[in-house]
Amino acid sequence: MRSEKLDDLVVGDVLRHRAITHRTETFLKFHEGELSYGDVDSMTDRVAGGLAAQGVGSGQHVAVMLPNCPDFLFTIFALARLGAVAVPVNTAHQGELLGHVLASSDSSAMIIDAAYADRLTPLAHRLPGLGRVIVRGALERPIGKAVLPFSELLAHGAEPVSRAVAFSDLLAIMYTSGTTGPSKGAMCSHALALTCAIDSLDYLDRWGKTIYCPLPLFHAAGLWDGVFSAMVGGGAIAVTDRFHASRFWDDVRAFDAKVCMSVFSMIPILLNKPETPRDKDHPLETFYMGKSILDEPLLARFGVRSAETYTSTEAGIVTGSPYGEWRLGSCGTPNERRFDVGVVDAHDHLLGPGEPGELVVRPKQPFVITTGYYGAPDATAEAFRNLWYHTGDRGYRDEDGYYFFLDRMKDAIRRRGENISAFDLECEVNLHPDVVECAATGVPSELEEEDVKLTVVLRPGSTVDPEELVAFCEDRLPRFMVPRYIEYVDALPRTPTDKVAKYRLKEQGDHGLTEATWDREADSRTERTA
Repeated sequence: MRSEKLDDLVVGDVLRHRAITHRTETFLKFHEGELSYGDVDSMTDRVAGGLAAQGVGSGQHVAVMLPNCPDFLFTIFALARLGAVAVPVNTAHQGELLGHVLASSDSSAMIIDAAYADRLTPLAHRLPGLGRVIVRGALERPIGKAVLPFSELLAHGAEPVSRAVAFSDLLAIMYTSGTTGPSKGAMCSHALALTCAIDSLDYLDRWGKTIYCPLPLFHAAGLWDGVFSAMVGGGAIAVTDRFHASRFWDDVRAFDAKVCMSVFSMIPILLNKPETPRDKDHPLETFYMGKSILDEPLLARFGVRSAETYTSTEAGIVTGSPYGEWRLGSCGTPNERRFDVGVVDAHDHLLGPGEPGELVVRPKQPFVITTGYYGAPDATAEAFRNLWYHTGDRGYRDEDGYYFFLDRMKDAIRRRGENISAFDLECEVNLHPDVVECAATGVPSELEEEDVKLTVVLRPGSTVDPEELVAFCEDRLPRFMVPRYIEYVDALPRTPTDKVAKYRLKEQGDHGLTEATWDREADSRTERTA
């Protein structure tokens, strides 16, 4: 697969090819056991045959709400082989958010784990188009829809299933974070998912290696950069239910993993754990997708590098650096075989080196970028105005063509004439030994523009006075970046892709200020009605 041809980038065909070339070699690793490429290919055909018998075919939208497990992957591969469109659903979804995804995606069938099935009951009458529900496991009570057990899909033989599927066909509708409102379904082709997988192999030098994935498989990072890249590269992927800091390094050793799929919040958590004599006793080489700003402490503590690219569900890997040639704080140079990349101002004029603006992308190859947001033509037109895909992220490039991510366009804080990067502020605060993670947001100021609020999760058992955290910031940050407000919480609200849902922080209390918010200027708890 190192010699890439777009026409060959069809998920079901790539799996079939690997089942021939690597039939007995391990593809999937779980705590419960391992599966070879041949095993996965056969199980995929069984599930595909069962789905076809239920009338699932080309172009049909099928929601998939399963935990990280082999059945999730058999299902995704089976839908791809049939030419159907997968709609991966966050397993934390319920209520209005779950209803939004199912309704807006026009899903006509759903494959769901019994542990989540009760969440469909209050929604069933609102989803007349959802005609077929397949349940993995035993239901405790009716859910208001006719149900087929997932086990019946497996009753079909493993005869090879073959359907005419093209690289340009829709593979999935992937719901993006929705940090500023309801999530949108990005339409993603087979080519987009697999070029993302190929590029991650190249940028991380991980052909044939074992990848450790504690990320959810409903996320493009876990599925494309993780599972699909392992498949394309002829390696293995070790999948766990989720990230467990307490057993992380034991898992890495047990699976003999060379690369870890990660989100940025995992790395400060691991760095803040007490040091042990085994900190460098493991096979891991690289965290991906980390932030290179933490590359030095990671290397010093664990002997592991942190590779940074600029990657999105809508466009795959837009920028990156050759393996080991990372520039501190940079997400790399443009992925030139796929994209033109630029930084533009509010009127889409291209900006020069050192000038911050919105990152924009333009594809050089067909179907390697989303074709738009499903059922949302206005959002699609806005994102693709002036023949650029507008990422909504702010950054800049240096004189050498290296790109630097600053923050989400709607995540910057304007305080007393200064633009504050929430990302930069959070990176500094996360270095405090008692801080697990934090989120910086702008809240209304009595003067003008905004003041800075910091919402902080501390290590279990830790106590940090707000004044101490302010002093920590004053020693490291410009005065205008030091937060006025601080609030301690047990956990930050998350989006479906495990990013911090800052819009929910801003909706709390009085424009983001609650009874638990400490005000540096008042030096006392504010009295507000939540």
